[in-house]
Amino acid sequence: MHRFLSEEWIKAYAEEWNKNEKLESELKTFSASIKYYVDGMENQAVHLIVQNGEAKEAGKADSRNYDFELWASLDNWKKLATGDMGPKAAMLTKRLKFKGSMITAMKYMSAFEESLKMMGRVPTDWEIK
Repeated sequence: MHRFLSEEWIKAYAEEWNKNEKLESELKTFSASIKYYVDGMENQAVHLIVQNGEAKEAGKADSRNYDFELWASLDNWKKLATGDMGPKAAMLTKRLKFKGSMITAMKYMSAFEESLKMMGRVPTDWEIK
């Protein structure tokens, strides 16, 4: 079990990402830096660096400018990971907040949705201190 959005968790998530055939095939031309955090806890953010669809780096976020930032309440992250809330609905209702190119996000929407659903595959401890 990994504490949600901890450095260990994002590394386990990167491993899941790289095992996902849908992401591999749909993101061959996608490279980006992505920052994830719980609303109000940006100082504990983590990041994923993707190059041509492959997760190349995962760890604590730093002060760089990220291509995409995703944040939500802990409850909404949990709903996304467990499938209780869909990614499109979360974005449209602003339960999942997003910063970055909406055009790029729309181009890769199917893979983006898959990447959020995949969060549920990481053994997660949802108790955040």
